[in-house]
Amino acid sequence: MAKIMQNMFRTTQNIFDFKGIPASNERYGIHQYPAMLHYMLVRSLLKKYDGVVYDPFCGSGVVITEAIKQNRKVYGTDINPLALLIAKVRSSNYDVDQLQNTFQQLKDNYNNLRPEIPAVKNLEYWFKPQVINDLGKIRTFITQITDDKIREFFLVVFSETVRKVSNNKSGEFKRFRLNDEKLKVYKPDALNTFVQLFKEYVEIVQKYKIPDGQFYLYLHDTRKPMPFDEKIDLVITSPPYGDSRTTVAYGQFSSFSLDWIKGLNPFGDADLSLDKESLGGKKVDYISLPSKKLNTVLEKIQSKTPVRAKEVYSFFYDLYLSSEQIVNILSEHATVCFIVGNRRVADIEIPMDYITAELFTSLGLECTDILVREISNKRMPLLNSPTNIQGFKSSTMRKEYIVVCRR
Repeated sequence: MAKIMQNMFRTTQNIFDFKGIPASNERYGIHQYPAMLHYMLVRSLLKKYDGVVYDPFCGSGVVITEAIKQNRKVYGTDINPLALLIAKVRSSNYDVDQLQNTFQQLKDNYNNLRPEIPAVKNLEYWFKPQVINDLGKIRTFITQITDDKIREFFLVVFSETVRKVSNNKSGEFKRFRLNDEKLKVYKPDALNTFVQLFKEYVEIVQKYKIPDGQFYLYLHDTRKPMPFDEKIDLVITSPPYGDSRTTVAYGQFSSFSLDWIKGLNPFGDADLSLDKESLGGKKVDYISLPSKKLNTVLEKIQSKTPVRAKEVYSFFYDLYLSSEQIVNILSEHATVCFIVGNRRVADIEIPMDYITAELFTSLGLECTDILVREISNKRMPLLNSPTNIQGFKSSTMRKEYIVVCRR
């Protein structure tokens, strides 16, 4: 392992910064999603490497959509059913007239709709009465749409509407309710929000048409054997950078939407327990992993806070299990591109790029590059509390590292 580390180096690539270009441009303006890969970075990597593509942590489908644009066959897996629904809609073309005709039916019949309210925990705490009524009516209408593809489009519009009209603080990934003072003057309009989002998304799919591609999406835990048999030539992915408690809590971010579209999502249902099922969501006992960098960092964190050390270890243990499964489905000359960030725990930086390189090297791959780019467009928190001391904040990841490994 020491020999491998001597040969590893980081190379800054300013051409991958894409400053001033939002990651939410084009198709990626359909539904907000945290920590999205920048589509221009994905586009560049796809042009460099050939073959069948796979994104193990596909999220809202940036790799899927970009691969389709380049007429590539692509697979995607994720543990979050909402992410898969967004990915499918972003990656599909639509008959705009059919969307508009369906939307007109909603407008014409809205006053006659009876609200269908799913079982949402603490419903009135998170949503105002009029909002609940309007969301219930929209849900009722969506259940009546017979065309699966059209219904999925409306579900994505509905999902983002739910998030925007909840009592949650704007811009928060996790659940943080508005304080009483702000709630008094907060008057969200669910129907108008739905109408505006529908118009925006229709304009996007109309303006940014893509080929009808070969893409396959699966609700799947990457720590388990893959749900498909095909060998993969190129992996492009951005896994979580750590456990959901201290990085992005995708389950909390998705929870309001998942509650309201329960029973309607073709990829299945989930709830707040999703974060516990994600990488590092459950603590595991220590077993040595093939990464000297990880072991060194764990010792430093252990000396400050043993609990956090175990959480960090549990995350990388799960990442290693995922890496094993990914390597198992690689073709003979495959390339793996992992885009990662180096977060801080107990005010100690965790070199996830080096650790990732070591893990894949132990599985028989060769790390050929670690490319560095500045994060200027990724929607993620800029401050966190790495020491868990109340009031003490430090900056989180401002750089991304593209770890390139070859078989």
